[in-house]
Formats: sequence, structure tokens, C-alpha cells
Amino acid sequence: IPSLSNQLFIDTLEAIHAVMRPRGLEVLIGNYHYDVDEEENLIRNYLAYQPCGVLLTGFDRTEGSRHLLAASRVPCVHMMELGEQADAVSVGFSQQQAGYAAARHLIERGRRRLAFIAAQLDPRVMQRAAGFRQALLEAGLQAPELELLAAQPSSIGLGGELFSRLMAQAPEVDGVFFCNDDLAQGAVLQALHQGIAVPQRVAMVGFNDLPGSAHMVPPLTSIRTPRAAVGRAAAQALLAMLDGKRVSATRQDLGFELMVREST
Repeated sequence: IPSLSNQLFIDTLEAIHAVMRPRGLEVLIGNYHYDVDEEENLIRNYLAYQPCGVLLTGFDRTEGSRHLLAASRVPCVHMMELGEQADAVSVGFSQQQAGYAAARHLIERGRRRLAFIAAQLDPRVMQRAAGFRQALLEAGLQAPELELLAAQPSSIGLGGELFSRLMAQAPEVDGVFFCNDDLAQGAVLQALHQGIAVPQRVAMVGFNDLPGSAHMVPPLTSIRTPRAAVGRAAAQALLAMLDGKRVSATRQDLGFELMVREST
């Protein structure tokens, strides 16, 4: 996994453990901090333990990692994204469709100057960005200048900072999609501090529906992702492979849910 500080991966890990423990299997956790070279080192080191199988986050990794995994012949299941390769088992949802849904919701609410605020900028974040841009393009509302992309880790503090910068640069913005709820939570708090009415002046949509979002003032509209279900289904798929069973669906799309609340 790329992070132990993000609640969504904690929920996924808990679900994986709940499936694996009854089978007497221990789970080694590798945190690669969104660094594919660090992930390659982890894969190399963990394969030395001759694991039964490997659960991987997404598909973005080095050629070295791909070679190591292929040469090991260890069963692998990819989480959080949906693969296009016929031989790759994946469990997740369409990050791009989720970003598209967030934009469409803002557009249907009558918002016309839409911004995108993102941090970390890992492949899944950029897939959300692609969906968001697609919806704006279809509506004739594309505005690349209203994207604030920061490479540092996502946080409440960074969300407030980026929102403040956005409003100073583009005060006409009336809707914002955030790549993660902690950014959106920070923006809600910053808007309160600056006297910017949400949603009257600016509507906000977050992502992941993290704990606390439903209790913000106002409660935050967010894309709820099936992070625990992904962990559970990925672990079950891996167990099926270990049992020599044929995985019925190599591409399990668990979908997502738009949780509409008062911020929009």
C-alpha cells in the first residue's frame, strides 16, 4: 500500500486481515510512501520470504517490479483500480468515472466555474482529474487554469491553504472538487474562517467520504468509496487462487456512491 496515514488504506487492511486470519495466514504490510522505487525494494525483499500471494495497490510500478512479480509466479491481486489486462485480477472501481460523477453533480447544481484541487498526484488522483475534465469538456466549461495540483501529501491544513489560494486567484469559482476529503474538510474550515458561504457562494465535493465529513459544518458531499469491500473481495480472490479455483471475474467493479449533503 502507498500510505498508512490515509484512513482509506487502514479500512482496506482491516478487511484483508479479517479474511486472512481465519485461514491462519499472516499479512506482511509494505508501505511504499507513493514511491515506486521504494515499492520495488519492498517487493524484492518480501518475495524472499516466499509469500503465498501478493495484494498490490493499483498498476503503476517499475519495470523491475513487474519482472520480479512475473518471475516469481506468485498469485497477485490488484486493488483500487480496474485493470485492462485479461490476465490481471483486479478489484476496485473506476476512479475516472468517480471524478466524472463529481463534476456532473456540480454542473447539475448549476455551478459553472468549477475548480479541481488535488494533492499527492498519484495515478488514481490523476484518473479522477481526467474524469472531472471530461465532464467539463462535454459541458463546455473546461478551465485548466482552475486546477491547483500540489505534490505534497494530502492534509486538512493543505486543503485550507490551497482553497485560500484558489479564491484569491479566481474569486469567481462557484464549485470545487477535491481529490480527497481531508483537503475538502480543510477548505470548509477555511471558508468558515474567511466568511465564504458554503454552498451559497461555493459548493464543495470531496472524495472517499472519510470519517468526519458527514459532521462538518455544513456536512460535506463526497464520493463514498468501497475501501473495506475492496480489501475483503481482493483477499477472497487471492484465497480462491491459492485454492486452485478459477476466479470468476478477473475485473471486479465494486462501484462508488455519491453522498449528497449540504455542501452542494
